Amino acid sequence: MPRTPVRTLGHDAIVAAAVELADAQGIDAVSMRRVAEQLGAGTMSLYRHVATKDELVAAMVERVTDAYAYPDPAGMDWRARMHAMARREWDMYVEHPWVLVVLATATPPFGPASFRAMEWALAALEPLRLAPEDAGAAIMTVTNYLQGSARVVLGRPQRDDAEELLESVDPGTLWRERLSAVELADYPRLRALISSPFLRDPAAWFENGLDVVLDGVAARARS
Repeated sequence: MPRTPVRTLGHDAIVAAAVELADAQGIDAVSMRRVAEQLGAGTMSLYRHVATKDELVAAMVERVTDAYAYPDPAGMDWRARMHAMARREWDMYVEHPWVLVVLATATPPFGPASFRAMEWALAALEPLRLAPEDAGAAIMTVTNYLQGSARVVLGRPQRDDAEELLESVDPGTLWRERLSAVELADYPRLRALISSPFLRDPAAWFENGLDVVLDGVAARARS
């Protein structure tokens, strides 16, 4: 069997190969040996550029975070910036689901790209004049909402397009599927929720849920 052609070996090539491997097979598939095989190189040669697997994973997150850097905020108010941030992060989680696994088991930020993302988000909330700890709590709450929503949706069969996945698979659909054969006469509030327009508009659930969180941020600022 012919050996995989050797790519130009360097830090960027190693990290790119690791991201490709994680995208295809998940973060558990990433090891120095597997990445070396993908590059057509010897395992030990990688250690001249990346000292440990933990360092490699941190660099992978940095690379992906930088690729989904938040947009130029010109012309956006704080709320529009939060929605823009949410869309970028959603796309990142859908296209690189392994990032969710890493973030659940590690403590970000990982490096400059992560620092820039946090600074951008905190700057977005400056017009609200929140105390630093309240601004940090707000960003954490939005991020937790995004990651939780992504985990729910990514538990379903995946589609190729992130936007299609967002708009066609939603918690309302999942709830209706689970409860379609359940008699809900004794649970009138739950029955009303399942029948509500909110849960029957897949394209709206993500934005609506985010606005619930942002309404709380705005209320905290007013108080």
